[in-house]
Amino acid sequence: MREGVSGACGGRRRTCRNHWEGGCEVSGTKTFLLELHCEEIPARFLEPLADELADKVEDALESWIPTGDSANYGIKIQKFYSPRKLAWRAQGLPIAQPDQTDTQVGPPQRMCVGEDGKPTLQGLKFAEKWGVDFSAVRFEQPAGKKEPCAVVTLMKRGRPTVDLLAEALPGLIAGLHVPKAMRWGSSEFEFVRPIRNILCLFGDQVVPITVDGVRATNTTWGHRLYHREHPAPVAIATPEAYESALEAAGVVVSVEARRTRIAQQLEALAAEVEGRVVADAELLDTLAEIVEFPKIVRGEFPADFLELPKEVLVTSLREHQKSFCIEGPDGALLPFFLTAANRTDDPAGFVKAGNEWVLKARLYDAHFFFAEDRKHSIETRVSSLEQLVFQREIGSYLEKSLRISDLARKLSLKVGLDPDKAASAGRLCKFDLRSLMVNEFPELQGIMGGEYLRLAGAPTEVWKAVKEHYRPIGPEDSIPDSDLGCLISLADKSDTVIGCLKNGMYPTGSKDPLALRRFTLGVIRIIWEKNWNIDFKSLISIAYSLVPMKGNVFAIIPPIPQEEGAPLSKPRWFDGPIEAIEAFFKDRVAYQLEVAGYAGSVRRSALAAGWEDLADLKARCEALSAFAEDPRFASLAQSAKRIGNILKDEIASGDFDRGLLTQAEEKVLAERLGKLETTADRKALLEALADLAEPLEAFFAAVMVKCEDPALRAARLSLLHRLRQAFLRVADFSLWQ
Repeated sequence: MREGVSGACGGRRRTCRNHWEGGCEVSGTKTFLLELHCEEIPARFLEPLADELADKVEDALESWIPTGDSANYGIKIQKFYSPRKLAWRAQGLPIAQPDQTDTQVGPPQRMCVGEDGKPTLQGLKFAEKWGVDFSAVRFEQPAGKKEPCAVVTLMKRGRPTVDLLAEALPGLIAGLHVPKAMRWGSSEFEFVRPIRNILCLFGDQVVPITVDGVRATNTTWGHRLYHREHPAPVAIATPEAYESALEAAGVVVSVEARRTRIAQQLEALAAEVEGRVVADAELLDTLAEIVEFPKIVRGEFPADFLELPKEVLVTSLREHQKSFCIEGPDGALLPFFLTAANRTDDPAGFVKAGNEWVLKARLYDAHFFFAEDRKHSIETRVSSLEQLVFQREIGSYLEKSLRISDLARKLSLKVGLDPDKAASAGRLCKFDLRSLMVNEFPELQGIMGGEYLRLAGAPTEVWKAVKEHYRPIGPEDSIPDSDLGCLISLADKSDTVIGCLKNGMYPTGSKDPLALRRFTLGVIRIIWEKNWNIDFKSLISIAYSLVPMKGNVFAIIPPIPQEEGAPLSKPRWFDGPIEAIEAFFKDRVAYQLEVAGYAGSVRRSALAAGWEDLADLKARCEALSAFAEDPRFASLAQSAKRIGNILKDEIASGDFDRGLLTQAEEKVLAERLGKLETTADRKALLEALADLAEPLEAFFAAVMVKCEDPALRAARLSLLHRLRQAFLRVADFSLWQ
């Protein structure tokens, strides 16, 4: 029953497919099925609810079956959900709990039996306590006892699983976490939607449960259209017949099966018009969750609408109609769309005609917005940004766009881009926020700005940069394709993060309403993937100087956990906002190293030696990773710690007279020092450092650093100081372990 414990078939919990393919039949087991048939449940609640109850049921089963016996059953829970159903099925449940024996040890034999061989009062009391006759008491010497004692073995009969389920399920269902729980009528029961029917079977036996006044039966309900001709409920003979019985009644209960069918139908219908579906995994998941029986319908729209930008059409169809677009081999859209009907067919064509009618109206709206936006000049839109507030403490979007322009110009010199184009793209990147199209479709911000600039004849680099500067939107999104797009994105996100932090709007715990962590990771990813030589302290300093500050808002800033929801440690004190902002960025850089897959020892030691130059940090991590398994570095780490402890309270200069060093062990270090300081290649430097492990051990074994002679003491401290500086060119090896 526990994660990773094999069942009788060798399958593992939640991973063994054979359980659902007729294998792994264990005698004395049955299949359990629970279905809650409700009013339509919002799609975003379906999977979390299904997952939660599956976990609760599984935990309950583990508590009923002893760990030693659970491996004999190979129990696995399968989840189903559709707009009106939440269901769970578990195969291989034992008919009853295993019988258990319990041995109880009582007083010594001499206290339980008198000289006449008859039981004493104490012996009778012991038997009475455990509910047995004194004749069931035996006398033996248990382990750890010095004499024979009274012993009784009790047999506890295992309870029938159906009784255990009947007791537990109502509480498990009532305990589900529903983000927006409601009550209906006079009921006090809170749930996501009213429960209309409960199907609950253990084999062919109904489990007698009642939830919110609804009693469990062996029947359920299919598609509404099916019951127009078949008014009776659908009888489910056994849990194994559940899916087939419901499909005959017009409901495909498996979301995976619905998703697969939708994908297959989409591709087939698109191929009929010599096109392919514009991929949208999120929309595919949505359609699979909002229909009970997927039937994809292809519709058409007037070809005149193809004059609109592709992104406008794709977004309009996705957001308003939950429809897919079809594109030709050249990537241009075709005048067709694909949408899902929640029924088995569309004999009269009403679904197709209705979607076409609504879609045409939506596209007319989009066409109107597009035409109206083009009547206004770009500069008019830019000027109107003054009326749109970015943040009350930081100013309007016009002020923000001017800051982005200034920051982009200054950063362009560091990455070899045209400063004039960088400044122009930065100033223009937000003007589409005042357009009708973005007001209707906020997800098109940036995209529409790029399109309008392209139509207005702006330089290609500029309109492309504006079009893609919001990327990356999340951890799965890619950075902008163009260098200038990356630069504008970096400037925009840096301005937001540093401006908000400068004015005290820092995230706490798991709360990050301004998405500052996400924006910071976007900045880091751009510099990381472009391998740009942009120093974070310089970036923070420039952006900080451009943002207004409303009063002195920083006193204490709690550390920001690297993972959302992580507990806060003790607050950290900072000298001012700059230091706090640098700490915020450093935390996110550490997270980036973890995401990149570097070992903990590599991350800690490399980060401690400097994090501001991301390109340099990345190169050092790569070099260190090549030596991560070298055992010499464990010894080097111990020596590095020792050097740090020795130098902690000392003032050591970099200069020393090598002639003062007389012992062989310190002369070896002095000779190696020159090579370390002149080696530029990191790999060669790390090899030289690894070779230093043994001489350092010998040095500390033979040499007293803090000796009586002041001149010799100073020379030895300076030698260690220089060695430490050589180490820190790559990493702080005291943190290697």
